[in-house]
Formats: sequence, C-alpha cells, structure tokens
Amino acid sequence: MFKISEINRWFNLKVLVTGGLGSLGKHVCEAIIKSNHEPIAFDLLNKITKKLANETPEIQVKFGNITQPETYRDLIHEVDAIIHMAFILPPVSETHPKAYEINVEGTKNLIKAVEEINPRIRFIFASSITVFGPTMWSEPPITVEKPINPTDNYSTHKALCEIAIQESKLEDWVILRIAEAMYLNFSLSPENLNRMYEIPYDQRVEFIHPHDVATAFTNAAISPNKGSKEIFIIGGGESCQMYFHEQVEKIFTIFNLPKPEKEKFSTKVFNTDWYDTTRAQELFEFQSKDFNDYLVDFEENAGRVKDIIRFFAPVAKYFI
Repeated sequence: MFKISEINRWFNLKVLVTGGLGSLGKHVCEAIIKSNHEPIAFDLLNKITKKLANETPEIQVKFGNITQPETYRDLIHEVDAIIHMAFILPPVSETHPKAYEINVEGTKNLIKAVEEINPRIRFIFASSITVFGPTMWSEPPITVEKPINPTDNYSTHKALCEIAIQESKLEDWVILRIAEAMYLNFSLSPENLNRMYEIPYDQRVEFIHPHDVATAFTNAAISPNKGSKEIFIIGGGESCQMYFHEQVEKIFTIFNLPKPEKEKFSTKVFNTDWYDTTRAQELFEFQSKDFNDYLVDFEENAGRVKDIIRFFAPVAKYFI
C-alpha cells in the first residue's frame, strides 16, 4: 500500500482554505505547499490579514467574506478540494452579534455554492471536540461515536455545521474534530493567563501540535474518497494525553514563573478529554509531535518576550 507522501508526487492539486490566514489556517497552507500542492487562502481583508498576505508571498491569497458567496464562487471552479476553517472562535464567539451569521449561515452558504458548482469536490470541515460537551464522567478514551452535547455558542455552531454537511448533497465530505491545538504564537497576556484558570486543575486534555493539525487536514484534502462521509477526531494520541495542570506547569517553567496554585483553577468541568484517534491516524498519518516538541517550538517563537517575562518572574506570582 502506498503512503500519502508517495502518492502526493503524482498529482498537483489546488486546495481552497477558508480562514487561510488564521493561526491554524496559515499552518495548513504551509503544509499544503510542503506536500507539493497549491493552497488558495481565502480570508477577510483587514490590517492583520493584509500584513500576513504581504509576509507570505508563497501563499496565493484571495480576500472576501464567507457570508457573501459572490466573493468566492469563482474560486470553487478552480479547486480540487476545500478546507473550511473560517469561524469566529471563543471567547469572541460567545458575544459577537454576528457569530451565528458568520459561523453557521456562512458555512451553509459555502455548502450551497459547492452543491451548485461541483458537489464532487472534497470538502473538509474543521470541527471541534467541544461538540461532545463535558465528558469527564465518561471512561476515556472518548470515541467519535459518542453523542454530541454542545454547551455554548461555539460548540453549538460547530454541531449545526456538522449536521448541515451531513444533510447536504456534497458527495465527498470529511469532518475533523480538532482536540486542544494551542497556537505557537499564544500570548501570555494577563487576560490569557486568567483564562487558563477557567479550566479545572485535573481536567483531562489531549493536545495536538498545530503542525500535526495541518498535516491531518492536508492529507485529508489531497486523498479523495479516503474516509469519505465520516467524522474523525484529530488529537495527538496517547503521548499527548495529560492533565491540564501539567501543561500549565510546563509552560510556566519556560518563563521561570512560579507553579500555579491549585486553588486558583475553576472546578467547573471543561469540554476536553482523552480521545481515540486510531482510525484518523491510520488514514491521515499526522501524529508526529508531542507536547515537549510544542514547548521547544513555542519557546523559540516567544523570542525576546521570553526574556522579558523571565526578568519579571520573581514578582509575577502576585499577578497570576
């Protein structure tokens, strides 16, 4: 049996990536290029995306609006696959007045356009393990067969999009539910530090390196009919399963920050857990890094910020 990496040499595919200049979308576009295929990053035009587009000339960028099909219909004619990642994320998704319009209606508009133009296009949707809701009372690992139970705007919107895809006339779709994929440019701002404490100290979490997420989506997009009309969990595997406080402590160690106090963490269960990713890994061959690899990449990406935080570490305990 040929591996995906071997088959890749035989074809050159165009892949439309909505949200292609986002934190994960950019990694996906880079992975597509690395696999000798051609990404088209579709994103909303603003100061940030304009700057990112100028910084990444190797990525073809098209600006538009996911809620306005006329801004992307022509692109559907050009591509062999679509990776749909454009979505308003937490915490903004919980208060943004247009979150539903962008997340759900935007996805439905995209589905309708693909149905009309070419329903045979490979369609990959970036969903989330948060659609399962709290599962800490269940015996891990959580499997894809577990019923969903969304609990907030974000997870509800993801669930509604999953349903829309399953009920559509798309002929070759795949839904990938992403586990905890921390960004390499994650900011240790006071706001983000405080958000860390919203997750329980002993919450089960399964991490996946953003590069592995990108590999999973790339391999899914360039493998027509593989896993077609199925849902998969995209996590790092057993080596990436830990308790939340272990993650926080390892990140804090990079900056010489004091070990966080258990009492500061929330006791309200969070929508994360440990997962069975066996079939996803068999098909899409993406698991290559663990949390320690992430720490190395994160520290390198932190640059001078790391030195500044380390300088103030002795007094940081009064603020975190």
